[in-house]
Amino acid sequence: MNGRLTGVLAAAAALLAAGLSTGAQIYYLLAAALLVIVLLGLAAVVWTILTVRVTLRGVKPRVTRGDSLMTVFTVRHASLLPVAEIRVSMGSFSPGAAAQEISVRTPPLTERTFRHTIACPHRGVFEAGVTRVSARDLFGLVRLSRNPGMKQVSVEVLPRLNAAAPMELRASDMGPEFRATASEDTASPSDVRAWQDGDSLKKVHWKLSMRRREIMVRTYEESARPDTLIIPDLSEITALKDQQLSAEDRICECCLAAANAQLSAGYPVRMPLLSARPSEITGQFPADSAAFADALMRVAFDSPYAYEKVLMLMLARMQRTGGAVLVTARLTAKCADLALRMQRSGIRTKFVWVTDDPREESLALLERLKMENVLVECVDPWKDERAKAAF
Repeated sequence: MNGRLTGVLAAAAALLAAGLSTGAQIYYLLAAALLVIVLLGLAAVVWTILTVRVTLRGVKPRVTRGDSLMTVFTVRHASLLPVAEIRVSMGSFSPGAAAQEISVRTPPLTERTFRHTIACPHRGVFEAGVTRVSARDLFGLVRLSRNPGMKQVSVEVLPRLNAAAPMELRASDMGPEFRATASEDTASPSDVRAWQDGDSLKKVHWKLSMRRREIMVRTYEESARPDTLIIPDLSEITALKDQQLSAEDRICECCLAAANAQLSAGYPVRMPLLSARPSEITGQFPADSAAFADALMRVAFDSPYAYEKVLMLMLARMQRTGGAVLVTARLTAKCADLALRMQRSGIRTKFVWVTDDPREESLALLERLKMENVLVECVDPWKDERAKAAF
């Protein structure tokens, strides 16, 4: 019960009391008028709430993080009695945020269409739809609401695909385990070059050698291309809720950018997702980026393993790995040591640290990685939010 309704009922009670004490008819008439206003408002709101119909259409089932989702909904006011406004509550795409309320003014027995934009600040799968409908009478005395029972529409918010440079990987740069399994595709010569000590006579291009009067040999594509292992840290991030979600988004987007870059350059990619429900995503062609985006959209940051343990597990599965991309929001000495072990074993290693506040001891670890040719990248998880606030 709002304050205005309480005041009207109190005034009606006072008028009735005055009528009883004085016997004047005017007090009874005024009290009755106030009660009629309340009853008419209540009837209008109840009838509107029971008969109003809301339909939603035009919802895109899949968008990218940072985009806006345009929705179109129609409100049909089937009641004969007018109300001041009808409010439609739409669910938010930010976990924990309050529902968004839209005020619509629809006269009795009419139908109107409205447009509403929903922000998509985080990746994930969300429900789009009307969660509540409320109405308020003309005098602002009565407001009631109900759940319209509308079927919610699932909307998938994919992580954003950012541009990234691929890591160049060659079998000759890899460790002995990979070189032992790599071979040359002799059916597809890729180039020619001058003779070098140790070249096989089978590779000599005799016609070209006679023409140039210099021994030329064919070179071949390596049939076994080294793959790239992308290892995201899926352990829970300790931060405020919105900051936590932003860091998770950035980790997923860094992994997606690395996967897309390597696949576009022709390198196979593996990405273990060691969350509470472990899985592994693999791909060989640029079109496979879609599978990585879908998996990163859905993955939960609830891994039961510390990132250091995950890296230890992955070290035992790198027989054919040419490159490794480590993506985490935490940088510890143990993580740095494991990254160096990968680099020293012949695996081209990149360390991506998602942080907005690098400390002095952490910067020293990064310098240590750089000194041994580990690629290092620092990513600010809240860069977009700061830019919006400044704007």
